[in-house]
Amino acid sequence: MPRSQRNDNFIDKTFTILADILTQILPTTKREREAFIYFQDGAIRETRLVQKTST
Repeated sequence: MPRSQRNDNFIDKTFTILADILTQILPTTKREREAFIYFQDGAIRETRLVQKTST
């Protein structure tokens, strides 16, 4: 899913921007960055699922 589609509100946008900056600045391996992005994508999908079921 493109990043532009997964930012629904200000808090999500802010967290995504800060997380992207931190993963670029901190000394991490490519595998660690990919794992974080995988985790971040899963958390976003879970949030959307909860939002859909609660409405």
